[in-house]
Amino acid sequence: MKLHIVSFQVPYPPTYGGIVDVFYKLKALKEAGCRITLHTYRYDTDKSETLEAIADEVFYYDRYTGIRSQLSSIPYTIYSRRNKTLLERLCTDNAPILFEGLHTCYFLNHPRLQNRIRIVRTHNVEHDYYEQLAKATPSRLKHWYYRIEAHKLKQYEHNLNRASGILCITPEDQAYFNSRYPAVPTLWLPCFFNNETLGIPHAQETKPYILYHGNLSVDENIRAALFILNRVLPRLTPETHVIFAGKSPAAILTEEIKKHPQAEIIADPSEKEMARLVAEARINLLLTFQRTGIKLKLIHALSGGNGHCLVNSPMLTDKSLRTLCHVADTPEALARQIKELMNRTPGKEELTNRANTLQQIYNNRSNALQLMQFIESFEKKRINREKTAVSYRTKTVCKLLSDTSTPSTNKD
Repeated sequence: MKLHIVSFQVPYPPTYGGIVDVFYKLKALKEAGCRITLHTYRYDTDKSETLEAIADEVFYYDRYTGIRSQLSSIPYTIYSRRNKTLLERLCTDNAPILFEGLHTCYFLNHPRLQNRIRIVRTHNVEHDYYEQLAKATPSRLKHWYYRIEAHKLKQYEHNLNRASGILCITPEDQAYFNSRYPAVPTLWLPCFFNNETLGIPHAQETKPYILYHGNLSVDENIRAALFILNRVLPRLTPETHVIFAGKSPAAILTEEIKKHPQAEIIADPSEKEMARLVAEARINLLLTFQRTGIKLKLIHALSGGNGHCLVNSPMLTDKSLRTLCHVADTPEALARQIKELMNRTPGKEELTNRANTLQQIYNNRSNALQLMQFIESFEKKRINREKTAVSYRTKTVCKLLSDTSTPSTNKD
């Protein structure tokens, strides 16, 4: 199979959810024998030799940023990616196209692509995601930008009616897109990630600390971390140790952590150090107030951790992971769970069940094959339509020839 993939950003290094999904999907498709032409937008990232070793061709594009793109009725995230060179390159053959996220769908309904297989990978219900960003940010300027963008995205979403199919990242998203666009086939395709050790139960040694990890400059994560510090931590015993680890900690978070002797911050840990922190934590505490998309850090904690995963309900956008986690929503309930879980580590049977469940759902190879089969199903439909059309035309011509060759019985 040959496939065009349009990525909203250079998917290397894979440092956050959407990019992680794109990068490891590329790798899995390549290993499954797919020939890939990658089209990607530069955004604070240079060209990548790693990507050029995976894809057969890689093309880089600049975004049209600035006030002109902001003023369009089309969402800024989409209109700023209106690169005509991309359209020309997509038209050089008839290979299927995979658009990564609604952000890349400016040309989805272009007349020159109307006979192509066009699949959209949705990473969120985007207008819901932007509404949640608006609620989370303390900046009034960002708040109104997110609100306006959410409105534009909601209006633009109807363009998915013209997609050949939609690949949803969670079962909840699949239910949404099924109800909104019933004529468009949808498939729940779990996210791709670095799962080389997936399915291997880990050792059970843990250390008596709680870990909250994530990008600590993101408003959503700052809000969750402050909630832990101010609402949960006061309900725990003084010896309970909580570590906050992640990229670029915001000043407000750093200052708040200084007020709590039980808390420690580890800024910008290396990938290796973060893996160690996740693996050794007695409890990976993962909270969010934004019920959108897949929570990739939960999958990382489940696949790489030896301890418990304690989450709140919005974290479980993928309900298939519920049996692998402990769930609590109020500060009181979270504190009770922490006190109980800190006194024991998961048993071997629990870790084995966790590994097996994740292996069944988040297997990159089997999910890549499933994606390719999904695309092939549209190719078969197209071929059948063409055969039917040819058969119809042949029958029509034969009938016309038959009619003209029949002798007339009109004596006049």
